[in-house]
Amino acid sequence: MRKGSDVIDKVVVTSDKGQKIQRILDLIFDHKRNQLLGFLVEEKGLFRDAKVIPLQEVQAIGSDAIIVKSKESVVKAHRVPAIKEILHQNIVLRGTRILTTEGLYLGGLVDLFFDEHSGLVEGYEVSGGVFADAYSGRSFVPAPEALTIGDDVAFVPPETAQMMEEQVGGIRGAVQATEDRLQESAQTANRRLQSASQNAGEQLQSSVENVNRRLQSASQNAGEQLQAATDATSSRLQDLNRDAAASLTNNLVDPAEQKVYVIGKHVERDVLTPDGSVLLLEGQSVTLVDAEAAERIGILNELYRATGGSLTANISRNLQAATESTSNRIGSATMSSAANLRHSVNGLAAQVIQQARGRRVLQTVRAEDGLIIAASGQIVTESVLARAQTYGKQAELLNAAGLALATAVRSTTSDTWLETKVQLRQGASVAQENLNTFWQALKQKAEMLQRRSTRAMRKQRIELALGRPVTRVILDPEDNVILNVGELITHCAVRQAEESGVLNILLSSVYIKEPEISDQELRTQEHGMAALSHHDNGRSQLEAKSITVN
Repeated sequence: MRKGSDVIDKVVVTSDKGQKIQRILDLIFDHKRNQLLGFLVEEKGLFRDAKVIPLQEVQAIGSDAIIVKSKESVVKAHRVPAIKEILHQNIVLRGTRILTTEGLYLGGLVDLFFDEHSGLVEGYEVSGGVFADAYSGRSFVPAPEALTIGDDVAFVPPETAQMMEEQVGGIRGAVQATEDRLQESAQTANRRLQSASQNAGEQLQSSVENVNRRLQSASQNAGEQLQAATDATSSRLQDLNRDAAASLTNNLVDPAEQKVYVIGKHVERDVLTPDGSVLLLEGQSVTLVDAEAAERIGILNELYRATGGSLTANISRNLQAATESTSNRIGSATMSSAANLRHSVNGLAAQVIQQARGRRVLQTVRAEDGLIIAASGQIVTESVLARAQTYGKQAELLNAAGLALATAVRSTTSDTWLETKVQLRQGASVAQENLNTFWQALKQKAEMLQRRSTRAMRKQRIELALGRPVTRVILDPEDNVILNVGELITHCAVRQAEESGVLNILLSSVYIKEPEISDQELRTQEHGMAALSHHDNGRSQLEAKSITVN
């Protein structure tokens, strides 16, 4: 996606000879088809026709120039009927007021966004209106199928306004404006800080009072009892302090952000497990395995503080992210090591990229060649997500949509010395991922074999039960009798029992003893449906009558 104003005044270069031949003066836009037809490079004069470049003649739109095949790509306007008609109408879009057909003002048209290959207009940038950004005063209007342009006003269907409404779901809720995000973030952080500090103070005060009471009681006993009470009190105080510190840290910094932060850092002091054993010694580097172990035993917050993690950094990052642009922060990391690190960050961001769907983009996200991934004010859709993944801009899109996790991940890009640590961690991650994949495949194979074995056993039980009597009454959930005592198990009975959920009861009630049957009983009066006596052929009936039972 390209922005119209980004293309204007770009130089036009031929690919056959590498010559600069023209500059882009304006865009030629067919509002009835919502289509960009080409570019104006020379205006119409008194004795000359306007010159244009049809969009199909453009080979590439770069950050600094537009590439065409040759000088012949520039043609006179009258040779392209569609372009000639648009130039004859002389419609000026800039400043046109856009309203819905229900009378809702969406803003004044400032610019447009188009697909550089098809020329299809994807949306418009407008100034003012009900959805205008609090800082820039701009918003993004999705391009409707039909745009009706009058002398002063352009009309769009009501559905366009619905597409501009931010619809945020997921775990972080809906936030409509940047000011609300900042205020809510600051207020929430302050409340958590006050609540956590108050809880920590109460817990510490309570622990001190318990210490005093236990010390007074222990002073009346023997030295060993006093020592035991003191040790117990000290352990309890350490537990309370640890719980208070963990509560304060987790309230201010999300555990997932703590985990991302500690990986690759050096611990500034020894980190001990709750049972007193050493997890990491001072100066050691934290690996992904160490972080997961700390999270598993509940001391991730201690590891976070031991690596220099700040309790207020998250608040500062959220406030700073609302005022700084993504392009400026990433542009400072120009070294190749930073580029590799951004690739790793995008890998982490890809796991939560779907959370950006439905959010409003606060600042324009661009690819390296200047192509626009998402425009400021645009609502994130599936096509925007696909574009971000294609150009590896997931982290920038998350940050532009106001997701705090993206801010935490993106902030690590300034630590370029972490590149070596990230590369080592990648090797461990690949090995762990391969192990997990193998284990999941093994589990799936075992479950599949178990299901096959279960089906085979049930089929065998049904085959053994068919034709045998039951030893008790078989009832369905409505207490209707499927089979009575002594009745034979049939295919119909099996089907009804399975549909009623009592097949296991039926198969557990089969009479399995071999009955004693006399010669007379072997020959029943009623013929089976497959017996020869049922055939209409007289010879078959005769043969059936000649059969005797020995």
